[in-house]
Amino acid sequence: MIATVLGTLLAYLPHALAEDDQFQAIDTIKAAAQTFLSTHSDIEGRDNTTVSIGNIDNRLTLPACGTPLDTFLPPGSKVQGKTTIGVRCQGPRPWTLYVPASVTTVTQVLVANSPLRRGHIVTAEDVSLQARDANRLNAAYLNNPEQVIGKALKRNLANKALFTSAVLTEPHIIHKGQHVDLQAGHGGLQVRASAIALAGGAVGEKIRVKNLSSSKVVEGTILASGIIQAD
Repeated sequence: MIATVLGTLLAYLPHALAEDDQFQAIDTIKAAAQTFLSTHSDIEGRDNTTVSIGNIDNRLTLPACGTPLDTFLPPGSKVQGKTTIGVRCQGPRPWTLYVPASVTTVTQVLVANSPLRRGHIVTAEDVSLQARDANRLNAAYLNNPEQVIGKALKRNLANKALFTSAVLTEPHIIHKGQHVDLQAGHGGLQVRASAIALAGGAVGEKIRVKNLSSSKVVEGTILASGIIQAD
């Protein structure tokens, strides 16, 4: 009985192997897509980058290709995030398959350590670095603490929210109602007068001030804390 079964299996084996040889192995298709992405000029050598090839139905029966598989980027696909890679056989029995894939690049970005309110001056204790997928980030993300510490928030930030250039501004160094030194003139001729700021502002911004001697309202540029250059 055992001899009969063994003989049957041995007789079937060459036929089974011959059938397997007729179809392209799924692993070779995935390997071609993996190599294409990993060696693409847009990401080759990029730090902290992972290439993942999606699942292909193992029941797929494509004719075995007698030539090396060709790979390409379909129109509209990009070498970042979720994408699609074209794999095709250009042999006697040609076929094309579109393989799902993803490219993930992890980068360090600055996030808020706690909820922060609009107008808050950012300190070192307010920020920390966190690993994020670069493909999902706004292009304006920041990763150097010097870019945010000492800046004022233009809007509220939630805990672990991303610091970006759009939410930061220079802090006001002059406040509405503050007594300031109003300068006029250029070069060797300078006239100074005491004034009151009618608005707050940061260095380089223009605000209106009231000259206490003449009661005139003029516009000037903030040069430093308490110093306004009349326009």
